[in-house]
Amino acid sequence: MFAGIFGALQTASQRVAASVFTQSVLGGPQTQAVRGMAKLKTHKGTAKRWKAIAKGLYQRRQVGLRHLNRRLTPDSRRGKHAPVVCTPGQKRHLDRLLPYSQ
Repeated sequence: MFAGIFGALQTASQRVAASVFTQSVLGGPQTQAVRGMAKLKTHKGTAKRWKAIAKGLYQRRQVGLRHLNRRLTPDSRRGKHAPVVCTPGQKRHLDRLLPYSQ
């Protein structure tokens, strides 16, 4: 791939420098040693729906208030205004999906 670019290099030290350059450009082992551990990424869909609260838990809004609400009783409609707190099982998943929220 880079043979045309680096084919004119003559000395061994230039070839080594060229191989280090190609490995760093292509994400080879040289960049992994320099970079260290990979970055953790936030799941953006989860970040838009869940918010961290002070107890180390997460909360979200309830679903089902956008349309077709005529079939609901007023009490159930009002009940959907309260936020929902995550369960312990959901918390394990949310801690992984939102690594920088706490």
